[in-house]
Order: sequence, then C-alpha cells, then structure tokens
Amino acid sequence: MTDAYQIVKKNLIDKKYPFLNIEYLKSEYQNETNNLDFKFDSYIIIGIGGSSQGSKAIAGILNKKNIFYFDHLNSKEVKKTLDLVSPNNTGFIFISKSGTTSEVLTLFDHLVNELKNTIDICKNFLVITEKNTAPLYMLAEHAGIKIIKHESDIGGRFSIFSNTGLIPISLFHDDVESIFNGFQIALDNFMNDKYSLDSVSPKEQAIKKFELIKGGKNINIMLVYGDELYELGNWLKQLFAESLGKKAFGFLPVVSRMTQDQHSLLQLYLDGPKDKFFEIHAVDYNESSDFIDITLINHKDAMIKTLDSEKLPIIKISNYAVENVREISLQIGNLFANSILEVLMLAELGNVDPFGQDAVEKQKNFLK
Repeated sequence: MTDAYQIVKKNLIDKKYPFLNIEYLKSEYQNETNNLDFKFDSYIIIGIGGSSQGSKAIAGILNKKNIFYFDHLNSKEVKKTLDLVSPNNTGFIFISKSGTTSEVLTLFDHLVNELKNTIDICKNFLVITEKNTAPLYMLAEHAGIKIIKHESDIGGRFSIFSNTGLIPISLFHDDVESIFNGFQIALDNFMNDKYSLDSVSPKEQAIKKFELIKGGKNINIMLVYGDELYELGNWLKQLFAESLGKKAFGFLPVVSRMTQDQHSLLQLYLDGPKDKFFEIHAVDYNESSDFIDITLINHKDAMIKTLDSEKLPIIKISNYAVENVREISLQIGNLFANSILEVLMLAELGNVDPFGQDAVEKQKNFLK
C-alpha cells in the first residue's frame, strides 16, 4: 500500500501527470482567457464523455439554467434546446480531443446547416481540439472558427483542470481561482499526507476500496441527495469505471438518485447480494428552513443509520455547500483533484494502466 502512495507521489514531483501540473494548467488557462472574446447569454457545449462531463457536473452543482449540453444524439432534444435559446445570443462550444469523435462531428455538421443563415458561425462557434489534420480541426480552421488547443497528453476524464474543462466553466462561473485553490490544497495535503479531521484522504479511500474489491465487493453505490449533484456522480462514474475497469479489476459505479431510488432499489441494496459498498453525496441543507429540504436530509440521515445497522460499508459521506459560491468552488477543486489522486492510487494497487481504454475501441471498430 505504501509503495503505491510513494509511486504516485514521486510521479507528482517529477511532473509525470500533466493533468495535475497546476502551475502549467493555471498559466495555460490565464493565457487563453486573457485573449478570449466569447460572451453570450446562453451556452451549448457539445462533447461526449470526459470532454464535457466535468464542466457539466459543475454547471449542475452551481444550478446554472443557461448552460446546455449536447452529449447525446437525440434529435428531438437538440431541437427543443435550440427552440429555448436565442441562437444569436448563444455560444456553441465543440470539444473533441482527437477531432474525430463521430457524435461531435455529426452535431457540428447539423448545427452549421441549421444556423448558418441565422448566426455568424465564426463569432458564435468555438472549438477545443488537438491541432492536427483531423476533421474537427480542419473544418473549424476552414470556417475561420477560433480553436483552443486540447492538450494532447491529457485525456478527457482527466481534463477538468485543463482548458477543456475550465474554459467552458469560466463562461458561467466567475470564481475559477477558488477552484484552483481547492486543487492546490488537495495536492499539498496528498504530498504531506496530512488531513484535517473532516477531510478525505484519497490514499485512505483508495486503500479502503482496494480491500473491499479484494473481498468481493465490486459495486459502488453513490447515493445522491440533491439533484445538483447528479452530474457529479456521472463524472465520478466515468473516472473510476473507464480508468480502472481493466484486466478483470475495478468496480461498477452506480449513481443512485435519492429519494426516488429508495422506492425501487433499496430492497436490493439492503437485502440483495452483499457485493456493494456505499458513498453518500448530499447537498448541505442544514441551514435551510424549507420543509422539503429538511425532509430530504432526514431521509439521508435515516439511510446512514440503516446502512450502519445492516453492517453495509459506507466509505464516504460528503456534504456540499452549494449555496456558498466561494466555499463550493474550493470544495469542487478539492474534490476533483482528490478523486483523480484516488484513481491513480487504485491503479497502482490494482496494477492497471489508468489512461488507456482499449476495450472501448472494440465497439468503434463496428461503426460504419
């Protein structure tokens, strides 16, 4: 266990994780934002998986109503969203690391055809991709659309602190600095291996999960109390599943919306196979006087007591101060960095490469 921690720590010192190189990432972010003129009333972010899920999680936490995501191929939803916004006052951001993502290219082509007579494509479109000869880069360059470089050595699910994540976030959130501060705190705590009583150590979390996996518990139920946190659960789901699900290692992350799932899945959680471990992610409504909020928290507290009484493992309980912009910004930066560090630790413990996703390519081979 100690060896895994020392490997990750040394890799951080040697700057072998570009997605955690805070000085470089901060410099790149500031350089781009200083030269970016892209302000609109609404934004539609077009990207699949890790390229958009990080900013989508933060938009959800901050309860932003003017941010929309095309991370699907649902033509009816695309039309419904376009009918909701004023295209002239909407910025469209296309994200694909490779520039060959079929869903993004399809949506790019569709939106150009739909909007070319309505808006100035050069003004309203922005592309984040590698600078290469792939279709997205070539199409954007030919059309005169501004292109922001996607770091070639940072994959989508690890891109939250790169321009891939932070450029969209900066358009709807004005306290990115606090996100960086939370990120720095996570790095400092990990390097010093010192945490306050209410902090979560990614090292200890990784060790707990590794022992549970070895003991046959390979399903992680993330109980989410507060819809603002649902997309955060989806970001965590991708990070852990895609990074660790290799060589018969890993666990299945399940995002469970509470209290709805109490009425469909709780029976299985409590009395089904003992192959699960649990996390609690809850909006901090402790200061709220709203009866609905109070009832939700009462359900959360009752669930914690129930899981304890059934001797079902709870590995983490996290409360999110969504009403306090600075505090939640710090918390966001800390949480995302800690989650990535935890994945790196688990990958070392499980002897898997967290960066590849070779199995995904098998499906792509059948695409026509």
